[in-house]
Amino acid sequence: MLKRQWIVAAVVAGLAGAVAWACGPMFPNQLLDQRAATLKAVPQNSFAFEAQHLLPATDTLSADETTSYGGEQKDGAAEAKSQGLSVEQLARVKALRELPSGDEAFEAGKDLPADLRAYVAGAVDFAGDKEDAAVARFEQVLALPLEQARLRSVWAAYMLGRIHAGRANDAASDPAVFPRERAASAKAFGLARARAVDGASDTQGLAVASFGEEARLYLYDHGRQCSWGDLNGTPEQDAVDGADGDDAGKDTHAKEARPPCGNGMAADDLKKAITLYAAQAGHRSDSAVNSLVAVADFAMRQPRLVDALIDSPVPQRLLVAYALARMGGEAEDTRANAGKPTTDPRLVALVQGIEKRGLEQVAGADRLASLAYQVGNYPLATSLVGKSSGPLADWVRAKLALQKGDMAAAAAAYAAAAKAFPKVGDAQAAIEPSNVNLITGEQGVLALARGEYVEAMGHLYDAASSVGGDGNVYEDEGDLAGIGYGNDAAYVAERVLTVDELKQFVDARAPESPVPPRDKQADNYYRTLLPLADNLRWLLARRLMRAGRYDEAFAYFPKDDDPRIQVSDDDGKTQPANLRSKAHAYTDALHDSQHAWTDIGKAEALYKASVIAREDGMEILGYEQDPDFNDNGGSYQGGSGQTAESLKQAYVTDGERQRHAQSVAKPDYRFHYRYIAADTASQVADLLPPRSQAFAAVICKATGWMMEGPPDYEDNYQGYGEAKPTAPSERERRVATYYQRYVKQGPYVAWAADFGRGCEEPDFDRARAFKRSQLLAGLKHGMHRHWPVVLAGVLLLGGLMVGMVRRRRRKSVA
Repeated sequence: MLKRQWIVAAVVAGLAGAVAWACGPMFPNQLLDQRAATLKAVPQNSFAFEAQHLLPATDTLSADETTSYGGEQKDGAAEAKSQGLSVEQLARVKALRELPSGDEAFEAGKDLPADLRAYVAGAVDFAGDKEDAAVARFEQVLALPLEQARLRSVWAAYMLGRIHAGRANDAASDPAVFPRERAASAKAFGLARARAVDGASDTQGLAVASFGEEARLYLYDHGRQCSWGDLNGTPEQDAVDGADGDDAGKDTHAKEARPPCGNGMAADDLKKAITLYAAQAGHRSDSAVNSLVAVADFAMRQPRLVDALIDSPVPQRLLVAYALARMGGEAEDTRANAGKPTTDPRLVALVQGIEKRGLEQVAGADRLASLAYQVGNYPLATSLVGKSSGPLADWVRAKLALQKGDMAAAAAAYAAAAKAFPKVGDAQAAIEPSNVNLITGEQGVLALARGEYVEAMGHLYDAASSVGGDGNVYEDEGDLAGIGYGNDAAYVAERVLTVDELKQFVDARAPESPVPPRDKQADNYYRTLLPLADNLRWLLARRLMRAGRYDEAFAYFPKDDDPRIQVSDDDGKTQPANLRSKAHAYTDALHDSQHAWTDIGKAEALYKASVIAREDGMEILGYEQDPDFNDNGGSYQGGSGQTAESLKQAYVTDGERQRHAQSVAKPDYRFHYRYIAADTASQVADLLPPRSQAFAAVICKATGWMMEGPPDYEDNYQGYGEAKPTAPSERERRVATYYQRYVKQGPYVAWAADFGRGCEEPDFDRARAFKRSQLLAGLKHGMHRHWPVVLAGVLLLGGLMVGMVRRRRRKSVA
């Protein structure tokens, strides 16, 4: 017994080293985490979307900004194609560019097309600081008939624009020269765009770039071009020589800040710059979007400019879009308000300024309505949505209804917004693609709040389905970052809908996808490539298994031959998961355990079920979210779904809380199927002879399964600020209970010193032999101890048999 007590202590102590913690994955957004904030949030598009829709393109010009970020080296053919030339022409151009003068290049380039020949000569002169000669050559290109200048007329016009822009900058303080050169530059850039629209080659995207180059012509303040640092509030520093007789020996290059550039910028010039940048952004230029950010930020710090800019539709929409997407609802300094968020006064001033001009002057009333909603001017927001139509206006209308507590009106407004979703590629779209999903997702949140659970599932499933994959989009996945809400849909499917409601939904909305070819395999992680509909079917299959509706469950598991469902063996090699077969095997084992003729036969079948539950329980019984987290392969506890605590918030019905409680795992512990496996093994032991090897082996297995995990936060204290548990966890309690049962009832086995780890497989045949020997031994013992009674019984039985034989003989004689 002393030895066995030492083993008990070792088994329990071994729990501490049996659990490994996993690093958490990147979790997508969940709308249901903070429902009041979700439904109150300001409707808005990203600034990039708004910037690209201020002046949508009406032509086919396209931006090419890849070279700005140092792309990969191109081979000869790719480089020639990028310049609109043949490989031979590119080689000739490179050779001509090495000549010392444009005249020599022009003379040597007789074999080239006329426009390319003149352009190369101009480029050589430009590189050699022979600006006048370069201008003459570029003008020579533009003087050619249109059909003879398709190769380089855009390039020539663009270079003329740059040359005149440089001259304008050099003469910025000269009131006679500056306007002339600026006008010449603007004219050349406009010509570059016109030639590109007419079909001239523009493989470098110079026509779209010319919008930005032209916009810079209007960023001047009293003879000085403002840099991006000036507009961002970080003016450049100039070195000023301050040395004189009194400063001998001191630093003769003290730095003084240049006066801020931009305070005196003409509002009309800024309007022109904004319009040009907006046109460039309309051609999907990222650099133009960044330029508009800088200009809008600068303008919002200049009340004088704000008042002037809101007179024009494009600048007005720019400032509203910037205020919505980039400024938020908090002032820069809230310390005076004890850290409480306050509305930025600049936003209020912007709204009031536009309102003073008259609502008939509003450009983009739906955007302004959203901004008015953000600053709390609900009457103005209501008035503006009354003058607007489209999904964004209806979205704001839904928010206003919720602000009044009218959920029915909000639901109607959301439905109207959904009906007005733009078509793919719509240049005039009022909302961006990610907001289509968000509006649909918010419909689901509102439906839950109204107790419309199946409808909520439909909305959240639609939002998740639209992004593809598992219905979630993560931070590094582009414009739809954080959108999709597949986790929210899974929560409603697993914890809110009844099993029958979910089954009806899946049958109607989530068809099984075709099995892909064998070469489309997942790599180690078994759910990488499963579409959302198949994941939902799999979730239903596990719910049906947990409900004991086994025959209904099989069809919803992925097919055994589906190469997307792979598991790793002990060597790290992937193999088919065969989930339908495993679910069948588990069900058959449970059936056999109920219909076997002997207790040991029942025990053998039930043990098979317990092993399957332990080894494949995640895949055939596990919860998608709490407490098993099949959605991340069980590697992390948390990050998806809802808990009883998180449901203590607004917009949650009592019905949802009741459904959540009714669908809780039994038992409600992480990796709950491991507890089911251990409990089943304990039932197996009940059917076995206590002193048999099989009894010891089964109890050993159950102990080991609990020692292996699960790694609950509550029983794997790490000291990350939480209180250290004072009582053993449930799995620790079970380890001790199982082992104590073995100590009291089981036989001594050689591997008991490593109990829970070095378990043998139970030998049920030996258990049968052991039970037969126990029965025979019991019979012999009884006969030896009570021989008179046994003898009397034998004599009585013998007499009865003799009497029966005699009676039969008499009847046969008669």
